[in-house]
Amino acid sequence: MISQKTLTRIRNRQGNFRWGDDYLPAIFAVPGEAPKGSRVCRLNSRKLERALHLLSIPERVFTQLALFHPAVFDIHEQKLLHPQAHVHPLHGHPLAQGASLKPLAGTLAIANHIGMDHAKVVVETSSGERKWAAYPYLGDLLIYLNAPGAAPYAVNWNIKLSKYDFMEKRRSSLKSLATRRKDRQLAELRLRLEEEYYLSAGIRTVNLSLDEIDPIVVANLDQVFGAHDRPLDLNPQLLEDFSQQVHNDFICGRPLAPVAIAFGKKWGNRDQFLARIYQDIWDRNLAVDLFQYIQIDQPLEHARYDVIEHYRSFFSETAQ
Repeated sequence: MISQKTLTRIRNRQGNFRWGDDYLPAIFAVPGEAPKGSRVCRLNSRKLERALHLLSIPERVFTQLALFHPAVFDIHEQKLLHPQAHVHPLHGHPLAQGASLKPLAGTLAIANHIGMDHAKVVVETSSGERKWAAYPYLGDLLIYLNAPGAAPYAVNWNIKLSKYDFMEKRRSSLKSLATRRKDRQLAELRLRLEEEYYLSAGIRTVNLSLDEIDPIVVANLDQVFGAHDRPLDLNPQLLEDFSQQVHNDFICGRPLAPVAIAFGKKWGNRDQFLARIYQDIWDRNLAVDLFQYIQIDQPLEHARYDVIEHYRSFFSETAQ
């Protein structure tokens, strides 16, 4: 809901963010902040060492895909689009030291350029004066990548359930033809605003919907992600020996569950050995075909092609 209270909350969390600070999303995945009816979740990421606040199932799906990418080093969800001109999102990051980074044009200037009425809210100053203030728009996911031998860069992900949701606001609602036409214009302007905002700093925007990713990949990433950060208190050398045996069985086309059961009988903590299998998949130590359902009581298929390579256009710095 647009209000002075939410404006203040967003500004306090993100208005003065600097690299090295704990990142706080503009909206937390909690009642009272998340949009009514949203399917919120919080993902605990071992890589980022924090929980990500996500407001829909598609956001969760694409966040897990991004976290699986070895070049992704950070993600900013529910990211403030600054109304006024602002520094590049990578400004101040150690990896971007010495880089020539273009600043972001503010959304107020871009809205004026494209003929869009910018969101605004009435605020009351400390002296009791009431005035209009620009209300910030928020992006879904800003992905930061650093491939070996290349400069770091960012890609903006705009995420919906269906590709048709990009074409019209409140698409599922009953409405007149005039309202439908207006909502389509609003959706087009909103997309253009965000795209040009990031483009002003040389950042590409990618519009992604759930129908663009294989549902089997979705299920597999969710399955292995669930175990990826589970603490394992077994002897490190024992775990290394176990992983080596798992790798050998995988190469030979044998199911992986039996080795976990065997180690569990000998050393106890069978569930930790099972979790280790999924962690080895998540850490890309086992080149499993993620386009086939992962069932560790059955032989796992070897990857015909890498998931990240298959969806490389989602992560590319430039359009392909």
